[in-house]
Amino acid sequence: MTDRSVLLDFADQVLDGTVDLGVRAPRTAALLARRAFEDWLDEASRSWAAHVESDRPPTTSSKLVVLGALRGDELGETAKRIWHGLSRAVHHHAYELQPSVAEVRSLVSQLRAVCAVVEADGATP
Repeated sequence: MTDRSVLLDFADQVLDGTVDLGVRAPRTAALLARRAFEDWLDEASRSWAAHVESDRPPTTSSKLVVLGALRGDELGETAKRIWHGLSRAVHHHAYELQPSVAEVRSLVSQLRAVCAVVEADGATP
């Protein structure tokens, strides 16, 4: 089991109420899932990001663009949707509703599916 799997399992436990965090549960689960996503995206970008000649590492947005270019538009767009959904859930503003358990659970499920598809391909993301 990878650290990514552990994070996603823990997010599921938070969403199921096994780990009781009260009203903070959906946002905390989204944060755990986003960390797992970042790990996955870093792994996906490792092959080309090391060769970028810049003072700063590539941004998440640039990694998502390159992911779509290298692995196909469908994977790239799905990854962007997951990233934006998790980011929106984590960066909650006072004037917005809390992310729902169902919304975060769907994002966690989509992230698991993307990771599984890439691992089934037998290649790095």
